[in-house]
Amino acid sequence: MKTKGRRVAMVMTVLGIATIAAAVYLGWPHLVFWCRFEPLCVNQFGLREYRHRQTGIVFVRLPGGTFWMGAQKTDPKGQNYDPEANEGKEVPVHEVTLSPFMIAKYELTQAQWKKAAMRSNPSDFMASDDQPMEVVSWDDVLGFNAETGFRLPTEAEWEYACRGGAATPIAGTGKLDEMGWHRGNSGGFTHPVGKMAANGFGLYDMHGNLQEWCEDVYDEGFYRKPEAVGPDPVARSGAGERVIRGGYWGLDARDCRSSSRWFVRQLRGGNLGCRPAYPAP
Repeated sequence: MKTKGRRVAMVMTVLGIATIAAAVYLGWPHLVFWCRFEPLCVNQFGLREYRHRQTGIVFVRLPGGTFWMGAQKTDPKGQNYDPEANEGKEVPVHEVTLSPFMIAKYELTQAQWKKAAMRSNPSDFMASDDQPMEVVSWDDVLGFNAETGFRLPTEAEWEYACRGGAATPIAGTGKLDEMGWHRGNSGGFTHPVGKMAANGFGLYDMHGNLQEWCEDVYDEGFYRKPEAVGPDPVARSGAGERVIRGGYWGLDARDCRSSSRWFVRQLRGGNLGCRPAYPAP
C-alpha cells in the first residue's frame, strides 16, 4: 500500500510540474484560454473559430488593424459615403487602429444564457432556445460576463466586426433583407440566430434581430476627440448612457446601417441583447 501511495504521489508531482512548465512556456493567459476554448476550423473567410467549452458559444478571431469608422453624406466619392448618415453622431469618418480580438459568431442565445447558470430568462420571445437572449440590461450582461469571463466589444470593435471589411452602409451582400431582421421583414419578433447571410468575417445578424450592448459610455462627440483613433479606443466618460449598436426587429431600414449609433440607460428592453467578446490568443 505504501508503494502504491508513493507512486500516486509521484504521478501527482509530475503532473504538477508539467502544469507549471506549461504555464511558464505558454504564459498563464494562454493556458487559461486553452482550458476555456476548443479550437475549431478556419471559416469560409479564412478566420479561425473557437468554441467556448462552458456555453458552446462560437467565437471568430478577428485580425484587427486599421479601418475607417463612421459615415458621411457630403462627398459621394469620399470614404464611407452614406446618404443616410447622421452628421450629428456619425462624423467625422476617422481611421481607427484595433488589436486582434474575438467576437461571438452569433448573438447570445437563450440556450447559451442557460448554460452559464443564469437564474432566469426574461425574454419576451421564447419559441426557440436558438432565439437571441433579449430584455437584458447592462447589469444583466455584467453578471453573465462574470460567470463566463467574457467582456463586451467596444463600439469601435463592434463597427469593425459589423463591416466585415466593407465600407458600405450594409455589409455582406449589401441587401438588408438578406443581412438582418428589421421592421420590414421580421413580423414583429426575433428569429433564431444565423438564418440570414454572413458578413465578410463570417458573423451573423449584426444588421438586425436585436440591438447589442457595447462597452462604451455614450459620447456623441467622441469621434472628434484625439483618443477616438486608438489604439483600441473606448469612451469612458459621458452622461451615463451606454452605447448600443445594430438594427433590431422593430427598426426601419435606415437605422440598421453599419455606422448607426444608439444609446440607452442601463435598463431592459425587448430590443436589447448582446454579442460577447474575448481577448485574442
